[in-house]
Amino acid sequence: MNVAQGDLAVIIFSIRPENVGRYVNVAEYIGRFKEGEVFDFRGVDCKAFVTDHYWWIEADDLEIGLGPSPRAYIADSWLRPIRPGSKKDASQEQLELDLLGMSML
Repeated sequence: MNVAQGDLAVIIFSIRPENVGRYVNVAEYIGRFKEGEVFDFRGVDCKAFVTDHYWWIEADDLEIGLGPSPRAYIADSWLRPIRPGSKKDASQEQLELDLLGMSML
């Protein structure tokens, strides 16, 4: 799996394009489901868009089919973790500094 419960992650793909690039908290593992499978999670009907593991995620600005929501479910392969000290973190931090005109070089 790409992420684990408690990770901070970025959405790299979503059926709602406005969610791509959003940072989320990986809240809870739901399970592994096949493409097209419908599953119930705590009273919410969910549909697996791809065969994958699924997670509940949380953020202030998620878009779902019913409008804005603080929680949503998503396939594991559509998330990338953000972990302190990783190469991606360092390059992302450098990119942000470059965009602000504050390059460390």
